[in-house]
Amino acid sequence: MTPEDLYDFRFLADAQISPDGTRVAYVVRVIDREKNAYRSAVWLVPADGSAPGRQLTFGPGQDALPRWSPDGRRIAFVSDRAAATDAKRKPRDVFVLSLDGGDSRRLTSFAEDCGDLAWAPDGRHLAFTVKEPKAAEAADDAPKVYDRVRYKTDEGFLLDGRRRHVWIADADGGGEARRLTDGDWDDAQPSWSPDGRDIAFVSNRTGARERNTVADVWVAAVADGAVRRITDERGSYGNPSWSPDGTGIGCYGVEEAIGSSAKNVHVFTFPAGGGVGRDLTASWDRTVGSAVMSDMRSHVQMLAPVWTADRSRVVFVGSDRGTANVYSVPAAGGEVRSETVGAHQVVSLSLSSDAARFACVLSDATDPGNVAAGELGRSMRTLTDLNGELLRGRYLAAPERLELIGADGWPIEGWLMKPRGFDPSRTWPLVLEVHGGPHGAYGHGFFHEFHVLAGRGYAVLYTNPRGSQAYGEAFSAACVGDWGGKDYADLMLGVDHALAWPWVDARRLYVTGGSYGGFMTNWIVGHTDRFRAAATQRSISNNVSAFGTSDIGWHFWEHEMGDASPWKDPARLVERSPLTYAPKVKTPLLILHAERDLRCPIEQAEQLFVALRLHGVETVFVRFQEDNHDLTRGGKPRNRVEHCRRIADWFDAHA
Repeated sequence: MTPEDLYDFRFLADAQISPDGTRVAYVVRVIDREKNAYRSAVWLVPADGSAPGRQLTFGPGQDALPRWSPDGRRIAFVSDRAAATDAKRKPRDVFVLSLDGGDSRRLTSFAEDCGDLAWAPDGRHLAFTVKEPKAAEAADDAPKVYDRVRYKTDEGFLLDGRRRHVWIADADGGGEARRLTDGDWDDAQPSWSPDGRDIAFVSNRTGARERNTVADVWVAAVADGAVRRITDERGSYGNPSWSPDGTGIGCYGVEEAIGSSAKNVHVFTFPAGGGVGRDLTASWDRTVGSAVMSDMRSHVQMLAPVWTADRSRVVFVGSDRGTANVYSVPAAGGEVRSETVGAHQVVSLSLSSDAARFACVLSDATDPGNVAAGELGRSMRTLTDLNGELLRGRYLAAPERLELIGADGWPIEGWLMKPRGFDPSRTWPLVLEVHGGPHGAYGHGFFHEFHVLAGRGYAVLYTNPRGSQAYGEAFSAACVGDWGGKDYADLMLGVDHALAWPWVDARRLYVTGGSYGGFMTNWIVGHTDRFRAAATQRSISNNVSAFGTSDIGWHFWEHEMGDASPWKDPARLVERSPLTYAPKVKTPLLILHAERDLRCPIEQAEQLFVALRLHGVETVFVRFQEDNHDLTRGGKPRNRVEHCRRIADWFDAHA
């Protein structure tokens, strides 16, 4: 596997089963190497695997978010095709394609991207979200004025104060789209009630919304836009869906928004008229959603909870020890049951109207993803072979699962990829990979970077130290207030375990990681000289400045650093900042960072680079233009290839 192989991958982004469960619409994304950009199209495949998939949409742009009409005769999607030739702006509008034949019909014409598509139960309307239109075009060099702490996001860069709201459009293209919600807040994730009279959505409308991370479920009346709040203004909830009889609303969330990053996400139901909610998965010490990471996709889509046909159970995707599978729980709460089993990652789950059949994107450590379908509680069948030809021509290291012992005797799960041409009679270099989050997780997900390193002749060790998700909430929260403490010890004990294998060359150890994994890489080289070279990606080096420069720093850092801020226990922020230990670093370090990264701002890399160069450390700083924190998962194709190549070349140069 080479860095350049990325250009030939077909990326699977979505899989939506038809209401009758007979067909699956999915999105295939490919790279246009000449334009250094992506193209994507909607495809269709029979759910029984009786025929290969066929392409439904065509064009030079990106088609995404296919959603079936209730009668299964049409598919709505968003596309930038109307502006694909405009180099300045490519807004995604809503289109509808009839499967009976004919061209796609364009329903909207906005200057901003439409998203969160949802069909009305009668198939006559579509709900979606879009930002407010601009009042007037401002000059490109006009000053930007802010009066709120949330003035930037890594996804949206510098914000302009306009809010995203729920809109409704006629599915047949009649009349103008109308805005349903309004106000100085963002609204998202619309979900129609069974009778079509109401739409549930997610919004933070608290008085202190600029200083908290609350997310509430609200309901708006379709007729007049009148709203009512369903949840309690304390937690963080999302992905609402209605019970079949319309009396309840299911959602995912945590009961206290503060520190939610380290908590298990649960399945809740609330009365549709408002009232006390019920935590259906209170006794399940795992998390809803796929915590398993991959560099083949940007963000894992979350299916809203879905009731089975007999209304007895609620279906969702959950994570457990490096896997992500389909689960269900009694509608009244109780014991969680596995509906799929396997060492893999289920992504983008969708269910038929009777909730008996499902489709998903199915991925594992040696396959970045294919469309799969099945029935709840039974085995799945794979319907596509998107990257088979490429993968069959490359060395793929099947990971070996490891049971490690971390600090305090805690069990730690890990995996090892052996290098191409492995011979146990020889000695081999080993790379330690550290995941981000810190509350993400490695597992049965595909990493192009790992396979490139294995192909170059490196063993690749990756583990889930304390702080990782899907091992219980106490395990996930164990690194809070202790970054660089026992999480660091867990990682080093994993390396010690590997050094017991006679074929590992103790003189050729390397380390890399991104985001929190970049923080940990920086921390490692400031606390040990055991690694021959290191590569830090989109990292954190200074907790004090990150507090005010990261788009989430003002709430995330205070919690993660153990209730510390620049004015409350600043000494702790300094003591747990890798920059503090720059004078001790001797390990050659490659610093890789995107210039538009607002999650871990590039000033973090700049500070570390200057400090290390002044202390005489061999350090190279690579800045990637135009991309943000998501560079390695969805950034410019050439940047992704160059990023991967430089890591492998850096380790090769320090053999």
